[in-house]
Amino acid sequence: MPARTLKYIIVGVIAAAAVILLLFVYPRATVSNAQSVFPDVPDSHRNAFAIQKLKELGFISGYPDGTFQPDREVNRAEAVAIILKASGISAGNLPAELNFSDVHKEDWFYPMIRTGVALQKLKGYDDGTFRPQNPINLVEALTTTLSFYRVRTLNLDVEERIYTGLDREAWYAQRAQYAKNFNIIEPNDTGSVDPGALLTRGQLSEIIYRTHIVNKSNKPYDISRGWISSSNPGNFWKLNHPEGWNFFRGTMNSVLWKPAKNQAFFTRIFPTTAQVSISLIDNPADNTTANQYFAELKDTYNTAYGAENITYEQGTTNGYPSLRIRIPSQRMEDLVLRLPNAQYLVMYGQYGDSSLGDFLGKQISAILDSYEYVDQPEVIQLSLEERMERLRESILFESKADEILELFPDRRLIETDAIGIGTGPVDYYFSSEANHTIKVERNSKTILNIQAGETTKF
Repeated sequence: MPARTLKYIIVGVIAAAAVILLLFVYPRATVSNAQSVFPDVPDSHRNAFAIQKLKELGFISGYPDGTFQPDREVNRAEAVAIILKASGISAGNLPAELNFSDVHKEDWFYPMIRTGVALQKLKGYDDGTFRPQNPINLVEALTTTLSFYRVRTLNLDVEERIYTGLDREAWYAQRAQYAKNFNIIEPNDTGSVDPGALLTRGQLSEIIYRTHIVNKSNKPYDISRGWISSSNPGNFWKLNHPEGWNFFRGTMNSVLWKPAKNQAFFTRIFPTTAQVSISLIDNPADNTTANQYFAELKDTYNTAYGAENITYEQGTTNGYPSLRIRIPSQRMEDLVLRLPNAQYLVMYGQYGDSSLGDFLGKQISAILDSYEYVDQPEVIQLSLEERMERLRESILFESKADEILELFPDRRLIETDAIGIGTGPVDYYFSSEANHTIKVERNSKTILNIQAGETTKF
């Protein structure tokens, strides 16, 4: 067995100063083939997908001027109104005595708060106030949302380490554990979540939408929504992965890796890093079946790590015979597939030991789940000069990027501009062979320009 050498992002783009206070993170989900539902919520906004879906469901409507103001802090009254509507509870004439000194019958939010109090889902402060104009923080919003959606967490076991920043002894611990289990919240790049962080309207929308989906499906929210993809057609694979991961493409071996700050290469696993290495290997014997090969692999793993520490899942992945191997004690998850040509594709996943580890493990599982078989491209013998000419001819033509990028097999993604040119993210690829950087608008797959050298300054 080969030796193991072995963005997400802050939720919603707040103001630049606030970004320093990392709260919890969500990958940007692309709103594809759809017009933005609010003029101030571009498709590239971190919470655009959740906001669009809540608008389609009729849970939010925005302001009279047509805007949504996704990066504006949301106050407690606004939050209750949105959560109440999303949960399907009507603000009816429920009997309730509101003794809050700062909530009056003429207030627009009075019926919503009265309903929440009557259902015993809202409480005020010890001084007799509700503080409707105060901004709502993460755990308040999370608790209110789960409560209105009737999520039961009373008997939920709380881990020793939820995420850094979340106290397992705090009043919100079980709800935070539920939110972790079902991917309603995600940690930042260090594995931290700030329970007292003040939410924006976009961030609250993300929590409500994820809770709504989880409540309907009773399954964890799909964290791979909005991920980008990388491929190596020469090795028959395509995988989806978070935008912040790097991609090293080799002839027979490639690596997807989440780097630590200032980490130069993927050869070492740090506490907050992870990687998936992908290798194409020949069948050890032409007549070896998938079952025989998988049995041999199990023997190898059992000897190395102990059978009691391993779980195996043998079946198919995307229609191909596969063996999934999970070794939680080693923070490893692997996937081996037999390809139609009798070769094997071997994917080794591993992540560091930190508060971020559990979430990195979820990301690795989702990366492996995303496997797609791709055919090897037709070999076209073109000189570098001929390929560069094709590249130049393709500038500003939609849907040409994928085809042209394949002409430069050593290309690597060096940077992504999330805002781009207003139509979506812009990716910069550098080819050492060509000594050129290729600027690509991702959504339309358009090559915008090229520049000599490794640079993004064009």
